[in-house]
Amino acid sequence: MNANEIEDLFIRSFDQPLNDMEKDELVKAMHANPGLAKDITAYKSIRESVLRKKPATFGPYFAHKVITKIQNLRIEIDKQIMFFFRKYQLAALGVLIALLAVNVMFADKLDLPSILGIETATQTVPAEDDLLSFDFYEKLTNN
Repeated sequence: MNANEIEDLFIRSFDQPLNDMEKDELVKAMHANPGLAKDITAYKSIRESVLRKKPATFGPYFAHKVITKIQNLRIEIDKQIMFFFRKYQLAALGVLIALLAVNVMFADKLDLPSILGIETATQTVPAEDDLLSFDFYEKLTNN
């Protein structure tokens, strides 16, 4: 018998009983080939661990631990963001002051809306005479 046939015979021995001749062949093959015996023993231990009687669990309070971890993840991200901004707050403040200084130098007037670059929208109110004197018919016929 070759090694594959012996392995198949051993695996089959888990599911159904072997006859005396097959048992003798298996024992002789295992004595003749110690490497095969190690592989067969590994198969046996794997099969025993797979066929456990007790179901595998994640341990006590697993769901509670996962939910707590998810809830704390938001707090952890907030802490990382605050650490990042705390690390670069002086540089950002310096850039902001430099930009305001450049804006002050190029501003037309020295009032707050001009320095910050806020434009005021102006509305012109048309005179009453302009609205009354406009004649659509006259404009259409003259053009």
